[in-house]
Amino acid sequence: MTRSDGARFDGRRSPGPRRSALGALGAAAAVGVLLARFVLAGSDSPSPTAAPRPAAGSAAAVGDLEARVRQAPRDPDLLTRLGIAYLQRARGTADPGYLARAGEALGRSGAIESERAETLTGLGLLALARHDFAAALDLGRRAERLDPASPEPLGVIVDALVELGRYDEAAATAQVMVDRRPSLASLSRVSYLRELHGDPAGAVTAMTQASLAGSGSTLDVAAVEALLGDLHLGRGDATRAHAAYSRALSAVDGFAAAEVGLARVAAARGDLEASAAHLEPVVGRQPQPAWVALLGDVYAASGRPADAATHYELVRHLEALNRASGMDVDLELARFEADHARDAGSDAEAAVAMARSAAAARPTIFASDTLGWALRQAGQPQEALAHARDAVRLGTADGTLWYHLAVVEADLGLVEDARVHLARALEVSPFLTVRDLPVARALAAELGLALARPPGP
Repeated sequence: MTRSDGARFDGRRSPGPRRSALGALGAAAAVGVLLARFVLAGSDSPSPTAAPRPAAGSAAAVGDLEARVRQAPRDPDLLTRLGIAYLQRARGTADPGYLARAGEALGRSGAIESERAETLTGLGLLALARHDFAAALDLGRRAERLDPASPEPLGVIVDALVELGRYDEAAATAQVMVDRRPSLASLSRVSYLRELHGDPAGAVTAMTQASLAGSGSTLDVAAVEALLGDLHLGRGDATRAHAAYSRALSAVDGFAAAEVGLARVAAARGDLEASAAHLEPVVGRQPQPAWVALLGDVYAASGRPADAATHYELVRHLEALNRASGMDVDLELARFEADHARDAGSDAEAAVAMARSAAAARPTIFASDTLGWALRQAGQPQEALAHARDAVRLGTADGTLWYHLAVVEADLGLVEDARVHLARALEVSPFLTVRDLPVARALAAELGLALARPPGP
């Protein structure tokens, strides 16, 4: 994909060795899986002559736009910007109620002017947040037809294609997007596609370039640094991950994703007390299900089963609220239930049913992994095997995918395959997760697999 210096990126593989709204909204978890992964397509730098305004996504920014809409209630531009601000606020607060407000504002804008690219892009972002990826793809394409020179709709299209498992189309569209504007928004998508296609070094390179591209938003700076931290930690480099998360916190004090990243670093280093200390205030402010589940796992690893169980029930409650707000959470909840299917009181068959539904709607490698893992946890490793193999078809450098495949193979007595794939899991993600790592190490010992010391202490 084209950089400003004329070099070219490939969305699936970097050329060297291995490896959006309109504004500053990050494009996963409590209010939609895409509300943390990407920067929304849009203006990447403020106008030098523009009057200062409250930070995007802040309560002040929302209040300012609400006041302006009261003065001009039929201005489609203001209504669209208010809808985007509500989406930004949803990310910042983990309050799904902001999705309903975003839908109202964007719907009012669309009723006034139905064929408006900016509004359709905003509605596409809302559909992404609600996990309605088919609708998001349609909205993004309609917006792109109306404004074919703009990169903004392409961000929606790329994200929707990725979440529908249409990876080649997503890479081709990301190529067009970065050719149109090599920016933080487009380069962050390049990074994710490289990550998916087994090129973590290329993903880091693209995300670093995304950071350098900038957007004029401290929130975007923090988001990109946190994503860089995730990439480093996924490669087993806790030192670089810690540095990236710290830079994110320097950009935005209390940035939740960075605090969670530091908690994961602490857990990887075996300091469960420090991990909990990072997570507890974040979960108190922004109870995203994935973060609540992580805190539960930290408690479980610390010998606090009652606290862990309380947080696991909170995950289920939060996902029920998300579903009530109109979000499809089958994949996220199935993944959680599959991980915990052998805990007391869990329902492994319910996890399998949710995973089947999710895989039908979102045929991604992660849906395949979730279905395979749910089946294994329910005592059906033979059926799980095809799904676990499908989950690694892109060569994605995600240790959890390879670990799950190795466990299924070990269950079936495929010892050599299990040894190879567990080695792969621990090579690409030496820390795995606080829940999986002890089991992975025990399996390695059972298989006679020597463990290398993880890089970056």
